[in-house]
Amino acid sequence: MITIRLAQETDLDSIQKVVATAFSDEENKAISNFAADLFKETTSPPIKSLVAEIGNQVIGYVCYSPIFLKTTSGTSGYILSPLAVSPEHQNQGIGSTLIKSGIDMLTKDGADILLVYGDPDYYGRFGFKEEIGRLFVPPYPLEYPFGWTGMKLNKNNAPNTPIKFECVAALSKPDLW
Repeated sequence: MITIRLAQETDLDSIQKVVATAFSDEENKAISNFAADLFKETTSPPIKSLVAEIGNQVIGYVCYSPIFLKTTSGTSGYILSPLAVSPEHQNQGIGSTLIKSGIDMLTKDGADILLVYGDPDYYGRFGFKEEIGRLFVPPYPLEYPFGWTGMKLNKNNAPNTPIKFECVAALSKPDLW
């Protein structure tokens, strides 16, 4: 049976093992360091991470970090990154369960927008849309702009014109984009 819970600092080694196996050799060091940096950083609103475990073994991880809009609209948002599932547990719905649990958590917490930079076919299944992503200008140029998508969580009002935003320090590195 899979359990989804908030990640704790004591989970970091297990999370880094999941990341190391889930990503290619070129990516896993950067993403592993990124995950560690997210744990060290304190923000308001807070960074939120979830793990999936079977027994006491962490087999999946997702992180949601806040964005800071350069506007007075009062809109609050998060970015989903990274998402990792151990290869032997992939294609079993664990990533989907982590994403859905995060969407529920952020909606309950009152967040308005959730953004992601990834495969639009995969994330589109959860309601992420390119037209929402286009309203939020990432801090760095994107190699694959079609992968930048977003979804509304609470407010039905999204900005009418694109808004720039800043990320947490851990994500403010061009090589992660």
